[in-house]
Amino acid sequence: MSPAMGEMLVFDVMPRLRAAARSIPKTGCEDDEEIVQDATLMAARMMESAEQAGQRFSASNIAYYATRAARSSRRSYYTGRSDVMSPGCQIEGRARHVSLDDEIDIETFEAGTLHDIIARPDYQGHESDPSEEAARNIDWSAYLASHPPRHRAAISVLVAGVTMREAGKRCGLKDSAAASLKRRIAEDLLEFFGLGVIRRLLGGCRPDWESDLRMARERHLHLCDVGCGLDAAKPVPC
Repeated sequence: MSPAMGEMLVFDVMPRLRAAARSIPKTGCEDDEEIVQDATLMAARMMESAEQAGQRFSASNIAYYATRAARSSRRSYYTGRSDVMSPGCQIEGRARHVSLDDEIDIETFEAGTLHDIIARPDYQGHESDPSEEAARNIDWSAYLASHPPRHRAAISVLVAGVTMREAGKRCGLKDSAAASLKRRIAEDLLEFFGLGVIRRLLGGCRPDWESDLRMARERHLHLCDVGCGLDAAKPVPC
């Protein structure tokens, strides 16, 4: 895309897309900002294709067709209606999304969630987030690098579930020295990570982004319910 077309997209097309976003039907957790982003990508593809073909167009034409495509449930990543993840399939009522956290009645007459049914047998109620694991591994590597080899060996043995006495034997320490090393390791952990981080790890708190995402989805569903209740004749697409 040429610089001139890029300026047209930013300053002429996107404002029109933002103005039309509220009238575009949405599914799931989609909001106006996400619709604008998706429609902008479709508009950019239209502009690039027309520019390469030597066709003339205006910002209003591009915004109109991008908005029309989004309103007909087309998205930049998929335009069909046979996929259950497709907005078109959901808008037509052929499929609906159910949260894994919704409570249901299990066959054993116990209350539970869908996540309890499909979870693996060793699931303990909290699944680590990949970003959380990556950050934890980086911090742990930095912590180990700040200690001498004997401390690192003792820590690795303790992490494996071995007692401190066995760790002391592997490091060539007597019981008193091993106990002293254990207290030193505990003090170093508190100093390096802080009490708040250790409590968070022990408590199994979920990452902040997950709670923010849940809150945004609940707010979106609440606004849809309120809108549908105020005007039953013209329900708000949600």
